[in-house]
Amino acid sequence: MKKVPAWVILCVIALVAGMALGVTNALTAEPIREQAKIAAENARTQVLPAAASFEEVTVADGAAVDNCYRGVDASGNVVGHVAQVTVQGFGGPIEVTVGVDAEGKLAGIQCGGSGFSETAGLGAKVKTAAFSDQFAGLATPVALTKDGGEVDSVTAASISSGAVCNAVNIAAEYIAGLA
Repeated sequence: MKKVPAWVILCVIALVAGMALGVTNALTAEPIREQAKIAAENARTQVLPAAASFEEVTVADGAAVDNCYRGVDASGNVVGHVAQVTVQGFGGPIEVTVGVDAEGKLAGIQCGGSGFSETAGLGAKVKTAAFSDQFAGLATPVALTKDGGEVDSVTAASISSGAVCNAVNIAAEYIAGLA
């Protein structure tokens, strides 16, 4: 009996592994989409807590924001808007969700996203409450204290901190244009 060539065995292994990955992808695609939807809704609720629900605002192709939502209270009154902007940080893209209340003040921000890869212990600190809580109640545009503003940069992460401030300003400008 002849031996089976090694390349045939490798081809069979690759074929089985590829099929297994394809099936796994098909089975997990919808749950992953659902989890992303839930995370986005939680982010909107966090940055605009006065809203009981959110209505999507149509965003034109090529707009500076990824998406925008109108926040309404239980009575149907508009209490503000939430927009998401993706900017380039030091380590990669940073998704910044920005809430602006009806008076035009920042209600809150949240940083992160599926591609978030800022340096652990440095740039990744833009996700912490110690950094993001500084934005609540501020008028826009915002700037880092080193640039004459009121937001303290994360130590040794000025690129990430500056990117977040830039994203906040982009979102706030877009929301102001809706009025």
